[in-house]
Amino acid sequence: MKKTLLFCGLFAIAACNFMSCDDEDENNNNDNTTNNGGNKTNNGGGATSNLSGEFVGASDCLGSPYDTEGTRAGANSLAMSYKFDSTKGEIVLNIEKIVLNCAAIPKMDFKFNGDTIIFNAYDANTGDQADCICTYDLSSKVNGAESKVYYIRPEFATGEENVQVLELSQKSEGTVYFSMY
Repeated sequence: MKKTLLFCGLFAIAACNFMSCDDEDENNNNDNTTNNGGNKTNNGGGATSNLSGEFVGASDCLGSPYDTEGTRAGANSLAMSYKFDSTKGEIVLNIEKIVLNCAAIPKMDFKFNGDTIIFNAYDANTGDQADCICTYDLSSKVNGAESKVYYIRPEFATGEENVQVLELSQKSEGTVYFSMY
């Protein structure tokens, strides 16, 4: 009886280890590949993509979101303007008036899955935070783009309403909006 229990226990441990290895491999395929000191990210797994993204920079604090509420897309949405240059194969993306802590170090990373651009705008400040919030404008570039349809969404978005279409063959510039909920 002890041998049977020992065998079942070893089998269960081996099965758990095998499953965790599978999950680990799957997660490794979906991680970003970062180059040049963290400023550029490339394909994170899934379908292959020839796109790459680069965070260009952020504005200084533009003031409290309470002071600029009338100029924002709305308290529950995030506005992103885009401009496509077909000769360079480049899309310039600008997030307008994102709300972050006053002590924020604004950044934006990218992942790509085929023709889907997945962005993550965040505060890279891991130190002390201020007791206030500010709005910032962020600017980034996506290189390797063609004159065709791309999909764009925030990394942590849930639901299809946060997947926006950039139909670059029809329109080279515009603004898309993402729900914050």
